[in-house]
Amino acid sequence: MTSLSRGIQISRALRCPQCHGRAWLFPQRRLFSLSPSTLNSSSSSSNTTTISGRDEHTPAKVTSSSLRDRLRSSTSGRGTARSKGGFSAGGVRRILGQTPDKPIRTRFAPSPTGYLHLGSLRTALFNNLASVASKGGSFILRIEDTDQSRLVHDAEDRIISDLKWLGLEWSEGPDCGGPHGPYRQSERLEIYKHHVDHLVDEGHAYRCFCKPEDLEKQKLELHNAGKPTFYPGTCRSIQADESTSRAAAGESHVVRFRGDAFGLLGHKDAIYGPFQKKEVEEDFIILKTDGFPTYHLANVVDDHLMEITHVEWLISTPKHLALYRAFGWNPPTFAHLGLLVNQDGSKLSKRNESANVSRYQVERYSPMAMQAWLANLGSSFMPGHDSPPRTIKDVADALSFKFTRGGIKLNPEKLDLFDVRYHRSTILSPREDLAPVERRLISSSLLEPILSEVHSLTAPPTSTFTSTFTDDDDNNNNNNTQNPFTDHSSEEWGRHTKTPVPALSIAYLENMLGRLVRSNRYKKRGDVRRLVVTHPHYFWRVPESIYALSLGMMDPQTRDGKLPAVLRAISRVCQDASLWEVEEVDGGADRAGQDAAAVVARSMVEWLAREAPVVSEMDVYALQRFVATGRPAALSHSAGDLFAVLGRDEWLYRLGVVRDRLTGAA
Repeated sequence: MTSLSRGIQISRALRCPQCHGRAWLFPQRRLFSLSPSTLNSSSSSSNTTTISGRDEHTPAKVTSSSLRDRLRSSTSGRGTARSKGGFSAGGVRRILGQTPDKPIRTRFAPSPTGYLHLGSLRTALFNNLASVASKGGSFILRIEDTDQSRLVHDAEDRIISDLKWLGLEWSEGPDCGGPHGPYRQSERLEIYKHHVDHLVDEGHAYRCFCKPEDLEKQKLELHNAGKPTFYPGTCRSIQADESTSRAAAGESHVVRFRGDAFGLLGHKDAIYGPFQKKEVEEDFIILKTDGFPTYHLANVVDDHLMEITHVEWLISTPKHLALYRAFGWNPPTFAHLGLLVNQDGSKLSKRNESANVSRYQVERYSPMAMQAWLANLGSSFMPGHDSPPRTIKDVADALSFKFTRGGIKLNPEKLDLFDVRYHRSTILSPREDLAPVERRLISSSLLEPILSEVHSLTAPPTSTFTSTFTDDDDNNNNNNTQNPFTDHSSEEWGRHTKTPVPALSIAYLENMLGRLVRSNRYKKRGDVRRLVVTHPHYFWRVPESIYALSLGMMDPQTRDGKLPAVLRAISRVCQDASLWEVEEVDGGADRAGQDAAAVVARSMVEWLAREAPVVSEMDVYALQRFVATGRPAALSHSAGDLFAVLGRDEWLYRLGVVRDRLTGAA
């Protein structure tokens, strides 16, 4: 289920099934031919196989000018296939060529010769989404481990782990079993042998006894002569009796399928439209000398026996169609997804950091944000689905199933947006059925890293106070470059041993995150992490030297007149425990519905307005910030946020420290 890699050799081998001319695909790709008749045809023809060459039903030829007009009209706009996804003219939603009332059974069949990359993960997701979007659909996992020489010992476990991390859900697979098992191809060798023997008996395949070194020599000679390096069919003429006896004697051999058995086979891809190669296939191998099948044979046999209805594949489809025809089976619907490419349009290499799945895990992106992002690479959500998806069903319900043809460029900034929107949604619109899972996810992806960072920074004093969280975190550049705190008191924080706030915990950080979200201060992915740098007072107790420095710089009238009044007001609201327990207060529209912290802050201001009218409201909030942060002008949040995050006990502690310093200064 790997996406198609296009190239010059492939494009030269393709022809339009209607005009038999060179196939066409925009932009700058000559690969497929599309027509409005294909795009607007009914779903019943999505599996149609056309045959030319030996078949008498060759499609009628279309003039080049007519074809160009039809192509121009069918590919207008942004190059998105409309008829095979989204809604038909009657308003019925279509999913890969069919209505959702019919079950779609898909599979993801990775090879454990390496780890998953982003393109494979996206392919698996779209297969899962198609099954979820259909009534009674199912998604299965199959391990294609026939290439025994290239297996990576832990690849299968990593693949399964990565798929589960993304939140994919399969009902059958090597880890959970099912009615169509085994689900590892290495455990199905007898099944493949039976089907290969059937093809040999029917004359569709034959044993090839050619030695590998002879074939390589032959290929080199053909290449030097400028001829195609296809296998010339040397062993085709061997009689059945001789072939059987040589095999029984133990002579090494492979089994080849007769590539020209059914002429040129074409089909209609559910996304790209008509597809047909201009040349018949060579006699390709279906069973290797070690008794293992090749991908082509195992893929077709398994897809049929496992009742797969939709397959994401294209380049080998003519071979597979020939095998389906030889077995007398109906092929599934083929729907090819465009490739992921870099910003310059080049293929996204497995060595590219952006293609590495582990990168997104290490950077703690939420799986639902990844699902939404990947689903929108090559497709899009339908209008009206503005809320961030919270489950894979939400993604399937929102997805238009209209797909872009051609390369799809990565847009990592959109992933960041999906991640923030998902986090905000879990807090602003909690769902009882998802709360435990989402709370664990928020904790692991956002809060635990902050807690670890605080503990790592709570170390012996250094000349500067630094953090591994950078201002570029929201641009995915978390490269552990150390940045000094942006607050002007950072040097003072760094000169002293730092004492974490005693209440610091996951619950404490949950409360802080909730305040940020509800006050609309969490807009970028790095906003929460950056608090360690910009708001250290939330995580550590303010060093007494910072209080002393600020008191020394404070205007005497403010320090000796206004500050004591504010300290009394803070003391009053901190000692009144009932204020901190209020969730909703009657008495006016300006206070009704406010949380406890807002009530505390307002009570402080109202008390000062009565008892110390000389203290302006601006002075109140500046001096409250001083008590909370050590600096009257420190970068901070609202009074309500400071009360809510730090909590009553921490306010009482800081109040006592400031009073002691003020008494000492006097």
